[in-house]
Amino acid sequence: MTKETKNKITIIGLGDMGAALVRTYLREGHQVTVWNRSAAKAAPLQGAGAVLAESVTAAIAAGDIIIFCVTDYKISRTILETPGATEALRGKVFVQLSSGTPKEARDFDAWATAEGITYIDGAIMAMPDQVGRPDTVFFMSGNKDAYTQSEATLKVVAAGLQYMGEDPGAASTWDMGFLSVLFGAIGGYFHATKLFESEGLPPTALGNMILQLAPALGEMLKHQGDIIEAGDYHQRHSSLNLCSGAMDLFIEQAKDANISAEVPSFIKGIFQRAQDAGYGDEHVAAAYKTY
Repeated sequence: MTKETKNKITIIGLGDMGAALVRTYLREGHQVTVWNRSAAKAAPLQGAGAVLAESVTAAIAAGDIIIFCVTDYKISRTILETPGATEALRGKVFVQLSSGTPKEARDFDAWATAEGITYIDGAIMAMPDQVGRPDTVFFMSGNKDAYTQSEATLKVVAAGLQYMGEDPGAASTWDMGFLSVLFGAIGGYFHATKLFESEGLPPTALGNMILQLAPALGEMLKHQGDIIEAGDYHQRHSSLNLCSGAMDLFIEQAKDANISAEVPSFIKGIFQRAQDAGYGDEHVAAAYKTY
């Protein structure tokens, strides 16, 4: 694609992620117009070649593809209440990269459709310093034509772009699914770090070990999903009773080391509920049946 045929980009929201999007597009030779509720954040981006619009309406009018990257959908709605902003979006591709629930995404899509706006919803599966890498993934969903029109432009910042289907809430669903696993793992990681420190081992050693075992962890989690989807919990290994007993060891170690037992106690409670329901001899995935 030549520079002359590149879409003009407008980015609304210049937090860490929005700024990373701007810098990446500028680096690849795109014309980028920006707007932020606090104009001071635009100064370093102007120095790199971005154009600061006087208003959000002017910013939208300047672009072919309009990317919102603010904290959440509620803020997006508030911004779009600016006189002329909604009208300026008509005829553009509106890409929502703010955070929200699947229902909020569907509601936003319904609003956009009613307003005659071409809309696609997205979720950024990366940190700001990962934007623009070959392995960076954004989940996108909703209007297929809007996705097709914006695909090449979005791949500039996320070469691993994935279209999750026409349901506008799909990208948010995949995002929340990933983050549920991530935040659960982070909670466990914090406990494990305390455990390591109590035994005289550095936190970096734990991090290096988890990095090496990441493929195996992924395979284990996938196995849980396979069991749940098949509905066959009669496995010969990793019984709920066995895993629940392991939590007792974690709780005991925490008491000995005088560290918090909150994480293993929480997991123990989930397992205990399933044991009380009579699933103790089944695979640990049977705990899912009591959710």
